[in-house]
This record gives sequence, structure tokens and C-alpha cells, in this order.
Amino acid sequence: MTMSSSLRREVTHFQPRLAIDEAMTPPASWYTWPDFFERERETVFAQNWQFACPLDKVRENGQYVRVDVQGETYVILRDENGDMRGFHNVCRHHAAQLVVGEGCAEELVCPYHGWTYGLDGVLKSAPQMGAMKGFKRMRFALPPVEVEVWGPLVFFHPGTPERPFAESFADLGPRLNAFGSAALMHVTRRRYPMNCNWKVFVDNYLDGGYHIAHLHRGLASQLSMDSYATQVFDMHSVQTCASNATPKNSEGHDFKERIGRGSIYAFLYPNFMINRYGPIMDTNWVLPIDATHCEVVFDYWFPAKEGAEAERFIEQSLAASDRVQQEDIAISESVQRGLRSRSYNTGRYAPALEIAMHHFHRLLSSDLTEV
Repeated sequence: MTMSSSLRREVTHFQPRLAIDEAMTPPASWYTWPDFFERERETVFAQNWQFACPLDKVRENGQYVRVDVQGETYVILRDENGDMRGFHNVCRHHAAQLVVGEGCAEELVCPYHGWTYGLDGVLKSAPQMGAMKGFKRMRFALPPVEVEVWGPLVFFHPGTPERPFAESFADLGPRLNAFGSAALMHVTRRRYPMNCNWKVFVDNYLDGGYHIAHLHRGLASQLSMDSYATQVFDMHSVQTCASNATPKNSEGHDFKERIGRGSIYAFLYPNFMINRYGPIMDTNWVLPIDATHCEVVFDYWFPAKEGAEAERFIEQSLAASDRVQQEDIAISESVQRGLRSRSYNTGRYAPALEIAMHHFHRLLSSDLTEV
């Protein structure tokens, strides 16, 4: 995609080489212009690893999940030999989408004209196409995408990855494993539509805990905010915070059993978060819809999901999580409205706190300016 002169000017308005204490934040155009949305589709989202689904969704042979990202549709599945595979979810005949949702199948059958593909992506049959000249069936296999399983999560790459997923995020694995992530069970998924650009939500997540004391008072009462720390790596960042030694429980607020010994907030560029609170893990997958709308998909893992005590803990934890998310939605939508104001164009970073946000913007700048 060739950038227009106006788009290039706005992309390069952000100066990634400046240190955080000198830098201005990206201009409002990054969050409001439709041209940025299209540019991100061709660069940011076409060239980086993407979340596919919890591993529990594709544990058995034949299980599949449809994944839609930035106008592209994919199918992630486990074939009859137990191997993980991914393909573009588009029939090679007349472009109908092969699957919806999730399920289990022995083959992929197009609902339009019945073209049938094996779980290896190879075209098995094409009804009523026998009279064609020069038709070579093997050339009409589904285009594959790289897939990797990483703990309880499945990721895929829409293009050609420079490095395997596990290598790209090697520093993160041991930190999460120390919390016992492998033993957790996927319990539920919730979706939150939001009237803001996807990057507004990410920025909020990456502000180094700056907003927690002001916006999430229930959560803040359970954390020792003086211990909040941020580290940045190549393609991810990690924020950590210890629990409050003397937490306060009050009706409608968070509670100490959910927070446990503390929290880990891991951001995987460009649009995926992993959160560990004590015995719980949840993930946030931020899906752009258009320049000013996105959807955040939450998946939740717990150490147990059967029995009255486990069900009570899950119910209370989901309620606390929902409260935090509703607070984030409200402030993110407020920011999006402010970004359209004639009074605002760029802001500044809090140098000691918004380190991960600055790192995110630098990665974006690198992708957006790529020729």
C-alpha cells in the first residue's frame, strides 16, 4: 500500500528516536483517520503474530475455530493426525467463507458450491467442474498460515514470520510458567464492543499503572502501587505489581483471593495481553473494527471450575473483572471523543510510568513507515 503524502506526514509526525522524556505522543490522526486503519491492515496486522484461540478449542482431531482479523478470515484446526494447521478461510472457487464459528469436521465443505477440502487444505473434490481445461487440483489448495501452540494459547502468522513465536517471546514464557499457567482450565469468553480506536485501549493498558489509583479504586485497594514496575523487551512488555499487605475488601470492589500475591500484565505486540492475578489468568485480544471502533475479547482461565466453591470464586472474579473493564471502556471512549477535539493533537509521556506505551508507539512507527 502506497502512502499518500498526507498520511506519510502524519505517520512521521511521531519521532521514535526521541527519548521518552523528550518525545511527544502520536498525533490524534493515528486514532481517527480511516487511512491509518487501512495502513495498519497491510503492515501491523499482516506482519505480526496473532492470537487464534485457547488451546482447549482445538484439542481434539477435527476441531476447528474461525478467526477474523482486520477483514481477513482464517480457520485454525487440528487435523486427523493431531497436527495443528491454519488456512485462509476462503474457498478457491468463488471466495465463499468455508466455516463459521467453531466445531468439529472430517473435511471442510464450502456451503456455496460444495467444493471440499481435506484437513490438510488440499482440494478433494469440485462438483461439476470436470469439463475445465488446464485445471490442476493441487494448485487450488487452501493457502496455509503458520500456527504455533504456546502453553494454553494458539497463535498464527498471516504472512511469513521472521522468527518462530516461541523465540519472539522467549523472555515471557518462564515468567508466566512460574505462576503455574499450564495447569489452568479455560472457563469462559466475554466480548466488549468499544467506541474507540483499538490503540486507545492498548495505550490505557500500557500506562504503567498511572490510571489505576484514579480509575480502578477497587483494584488499587488490593495492590501495592509503590511496587509497580515495567520492563520492555523486543516485541513485548511486562508490568508487575505486588499485592497490598493490608488489602481492603468492600462490597462491589475487588477482593484479595483474586489478586493473590500480585499481578502480571504482559503485552504482546501488537494487540494481545496476558494478565495473571494470583490463581487466575485472563487474556485480552483487541480486534480493530474500523478507525473508531474495536472489540476486546476476554478469555478466562481458572484452576478449578467444578463444585460450589469454585463456581462462587469464578462468579465473583468475573464480576470484579467486569467492573474494571466497564471503567476502562468509559475512559477509553472518553479519550476517543477528546481525540476529535480541535483543542488536542499530541500529548506527552509520564517518563517514569508510560515506558511500555512509548515502546508500543515505537513498534507501531517501525511497521507504519515500512516501505
